[in-house]
Amino acid sequence: MVETLSVEAFDPSVVRPWKFHNRVGSGMDDASIEALTKSIARDGQQQLGLARRLPPGGTHSVEAIFGVRRLEACRRAGVQWRAEVRDASFSDAQCATLMHGENAWTENVSPLENAVQWKAMIDAGLFKNQSALADELGCHRGTVARAVRTARSLFAERWLARLVRPVMHEFTGRAADRLADAYAEGSRRAAARRRAAGLEPGAVPADKLYDALFGEASAETTRQTVFERRVGSPGRGAPMVAARIERDGAGGFSVSVRPHEQSPAQLVELVEHIEGLLATEAADAAAVRLGRRLIGSLSAEEARTADRSWLEGCIWSAARASGLEWDRLRCAVVAEVLRTQREGWERTVVRAVGGADADASGAQQSV
Repeated sequence: MVETLSVEAFDPSVVRPWKFHNRVGSGMDDASIEALTKSIARDGQQQLGLARRLPPGGTHSVEAIFGVRRLEACRRAGVQWRAEVRDASFSDAQCATLMHGENAWTENVSPLENAVQWKAMIDAGLFKNQSALADELGCHRGTVARAVRTARSLFAERWLARLVRPVMHEFTGRAADRLADAYAEGSRRAAARRRAAGLEPGAVPADKLYDALFGEASAETTRQTVFERRVGSPGRGAPMVAARIERDGAGGFSVSVRPHEQSPAQLVELVEHIEGLLATEAADAAAVRLGRRLIGSLSAEEARTADRSWLEGCIWSAARASGLEWDRLRCAVVAEVLRTQREGWERTVVRAVGGADADASGAQQSV
């Protein structure tokens, strides 16, 4: 039986990208999109995309399974996007198979982008396990297992993910695996986290991230001045170092300070710098710090009887001071747990902050 293909043209405004598409960054920079836009404006869209119909009544008519670059270029060129259209009953697993086939000859989709997409589909239950995904896509099972393991490692913690995500389209498979292996091994992770604090997202290319985070520190970077203040008065010669914070090659830091040479405002600034460094060093203990702050600032009676918005504000403030960026919903959930206090005050605080499995001793705290 010969399948009849339906090809249609759509105004880009009624097309949304499929949630599992893998065009995160590859070929999506302005220069690449502008070049494709000019080509489409001059010669028309040469390659069809793939679309799946959406239920009627929504803001979009179809979703783009692949051809997301072409969709954006058509939007900029002011022309319709042409695609082969599948019915709404076409499954996500089937869409994944077709997109993987298209990727086999489409340039610029990085191995890490594919890995992140595969992990997302497995986590969402599109495939029962990695073996089922490999069978459906026609990949070697070891390839899928390695890719998913790499994606899990590189996005396991925020400090690493914030540096990987902006350049994930640049990664070769080897570079991604090497970085993931170093993270998973664990012995240099704390030092890498400290180095990451001084790096801006997108500033370090994918092929340089391993050296920036896990490479050996050079002699020139053995000690780095994080903060310095010099003071001096006329007739006293060269300015004196009143405060200095330095990091060593192993990632530790030291503080030297002459408090009597500084004003109260200057001392406060120094304290804020030190607190910021301590928050980075003790990021894994953020939940424990939050629990202690709440126990120290709230009584059990206050949690039960205080205005709810005031209680949520106290939790939000303590969370921020502990290095946790909690939203209003998370603070409201914790406030509700504290108001009920089923297990006694201290244990309730620990459970609210660290989760149902948290240990009151602090051994199993989690954020």
